[in-house]
Amino acid sequence: MNIVLTGYMGSGKTAVGTYLAEKQGLTFLDSDSMIEQQCGMSISEIFAASGEEYFRSVEAEVIERISEYDGAVISTGGGVVLNTQNIAELRKNGVIVNLEPEEDVILTRLGADDGTRPLIKDSSMTEILERFNARKPYYDNCDIKIKVTKDKGIAEVAEEILRSLEEKYEGEFRSSGK
Repeated sequence: MNIVLTGYMGSGKTAVGTYLAEKQGLTFLDSDSMIEQQCGMSISEIFAASGEEYFRSVEAEVIERISEYDGAVISTGGGVVLNTQNIAELRKNGVIVNLEPEEDVILTRLGADDGTRPLIKDSSMTEILERFNARKPYYDNCDIKIKVTKDKGIAEVAEEILRSLEEKYEGEFRSSGK
């Protein structure tokens, strides 16, 4: 079984996923990194050269491949939830854990963006929050939801994920290393 992290940009999927994988002795996979590797360019370059539609098609291919892994922590891109087939693929062999950041977390983390997130390039904070709120119904298609606040550190979020998994799946994840 995989632990699949979904959430909006800046929710901490990569940082929490890396920590969680190390703590549990699991493989860490990042769908955006795999897309970049497959295309030989950054996400921003893919968007600039080929557009979002092309990016989403490559993303679907990577999600189909990544969902075949077992015993991994998978960090997905913020828009992976927009394609219901992506979530169906990931759910076949995984538990979908949504990291739901509070708006102040989004504003703080994305306000300091270095230009690597093409969907917020040249966007106002109002537009960033509007996109987040429009995606909320898609993020709700999860098995477990974890609130991300500015007061919670990476370890605390990871521990909350593990506690939720233990409660929902009777200790299966922590005790067996799955």
